[in-house]
Amino acid sequence: MPFISFDLEIATELPDAGRDWVRHRPGIACAAIMREGDAQPTVMFDPGASPGLYDDRTKAMTGPACDSLVTMLSAAVEDGRTIVTWNGLGFDFPILAVESGRHPECVELALGSVDMMFQVFCQKGYPLKLDAALAGMRLPAKTHSVQLKDGRVASISGAEAPGLWRAGEHAAVMAYCGDDARRTLALAVEGERRGRLVWQSRRGTPNQIDVGRRWLTVRECLRLPLPDTSWMTDPLPRERFTGWMGPRAGV
Repeated sequence: MPFISFDLEIATELPDAGRDWVRHRPGIACAAIMREGDAQPTVMFDPGASPGLYDDRTKAMTGPACDSLVTMLSAAVEDGRTIVTWNGLGFDFPILAVESGRHPECVELALGSVDMMFQVFCQKGYPLKLDAALAGMRLPAKTHSVQLKDGRVASISGAEAPGLWRAGEHAAVMAYCGDDARRTLALAVEGERRGRLVWQSRRGTPNQIDVGRRWLTVRECLRLPLPDTSWMTDPLPRERFTGWMGPRAGV
């Protein structure tokens, strides 16, 4: 089944690196999708060209705008595409569920999606950064710098994007989001082509997981046996990524 990658950026910095999306409500600045076969990612929505889709007070997408994103992803799934993300289960989908008000639909989208980082976590017991995966697969790295409106070049990461967004650097953040969708899609396709995902640890140790003929969906990952984490001081539980789903998390 062909992929459609999905990524979003939040509109407000999270205090103390909090993970409670319901309580913090950071809002969605923009979101990007890219289908296999697309020349460029589609980034939604440009505040300057989308009146009514942004809240001037919060600088975030409105409820109807977030609702339209859920509808778009659902339509892609109905059309036979598989949503692919990097940590979408623990970040993108819970935020979208809160902001759209369509929690049940977002749970189903998440369970049926491929979250490559979550598959690594379920098989290895620890998360992995997208940069490390791209480097291990010898694919182009994520964008880490963007051009601002005044011509200056600034560094950017997921943590820095909200500040730039609220400073009015919408084009820069949208470009960053679109590039993440592009890199995520490229990694998903290459992982299936090779049948594995390879990377190096910080100490330079080679690592990999077998992908086989295809990536596993989140629902399938949740059926995998727990990996051996006895060597870890404070291993993360799966609930760290699935807790927002509620009772459906074990499906």
